[in-house]
Amino acid sequence: MNHTFLSTLLLAGMSCGMPCLAQWEEYPPAPPALPSTPANEFAIQIFHTLAETQPGNFIFSPMGLNAVLGILQQGARGTTAMALSELPLGQPASLSAMCPTEANALFIADTLTLKSGTDVDAVYRVPFETDTAAAVKDINNWSATQTLGLIPAIVTQNDINSLTRMVATCAIYLNEKWLYPFKKNQTQENILFTMSDGSLTTVNMMYSRNEYRYAEGEDWQAVALPYDTMGRSGEPGYFIGILPLGNVRDFARTLTPDKYQRILTALTIYGEQETIVRLPRFEMNPGTISLAPALQACGLGNIFTPQADFSGFTNEAIYMSNILQRCYVKTDEEGTEAAAVTAAIGICWAAAPSPVRPREINFNRPFIWIIGDLNSTAPPYFMGLFEQP
Repeated sequence: MNHTFLSTLLLAGMSCGMPCLAQWEEYPPAPPALPSTPANEFAIQIFHTLAETQPGNFIFSPMGLNAVLGILQQGARGTTAMALSELPLGQPASLSAMCPTEANALFIADTLTLKSGTDVDAVYRVPFETDTAAAVKDINNWSATQTLGLIPAIVTQNDINSLTRMVATCAIYLNEKWLYPFKKNQTQENILFTMSDGSLTTVNMMYSRNEYRYAEGEDWQAVALPYDTMGRSGEPGYFIGILPLGNVRDFARTLTPDKYQRILTALTIYGEQETIVRLPRFEMNPGTISLAPALQACGLGNIFTPQADFSGFTNEAIYMSNILQRCYVKTDEEGTEAAAVTAAIGICWAAAPSPVRPREINFNRPFIWIIGDLNSTAPPYFMGLFEQP
């Protein structure tokens, strides 16, 4: 079957609005996956737990979590250091052409003696013990400043108290334009979108027909929409949309690092081909979530107990009461704006833990999305599950 006839056949099959695997039998099988990177393996582990526990839409920043855990590694000693070192965090081996702004900081109690050797962008002394409200305000002002107001707050007074000794933070802000912008006059309003429970709602559906990296497998379709990183050094950046043919939650639960890598490999190897993309214009701001349960499920429970050893930071006995993250993303005809702030809260061991809280791809039902590189060993900047507009 020649390529042109295959494209026509696939487009005809999609026009009925229902995926039909029989029509894609001639599509080349997915190639063997390139080796999965440690950072991607860790990202998928956390994504699994969030898919099980977070209802509705959620966003997660693997890069932000990776950065905060990297700060904690600097002060970890003993079994805590061993537990952190066993996580497949990984380090970027290649430069990304995307240009997010990243910042990290350590907020410490104004009475705490911080040992030398901690490598962060900034250290701020705040009055955790005497003026909790002022400390919360300082942290949230930093969050808002670093994300241009998209993440106006990351902690509340329920998260911080007089026993808080340190908060390690990372902020990421990204604003990238599409290489091939969607034309606003081709965006259709009130297009039906089928949610996971089978109920219908409507979305504003963007449309593009262009040369995109496209691939498909036995239970998925995927497309990589490039950002305009031309002229910059490093790996090009993409919005990678993965459209399961079945239930998105079931797919997310069974998405292994190997399968995720096979999808990226297929998008890389098959190259660009004429593809019709229909993608909802969407904005997601689901609020702050706790990453502690997901990290505990990955074997990092030690840092959330009084047995944690962060004596590389200070002689005071500290453990993490929580690791919080809040993300925002907006995708429209021009590009993507996204932000994330991650905060690890360290408290005195005497404190009780805080409560834990042409080809055609038509995204007219729940889907998974990633913002990152195809070939880099770095973790994705963002991952999300879009389930309900």
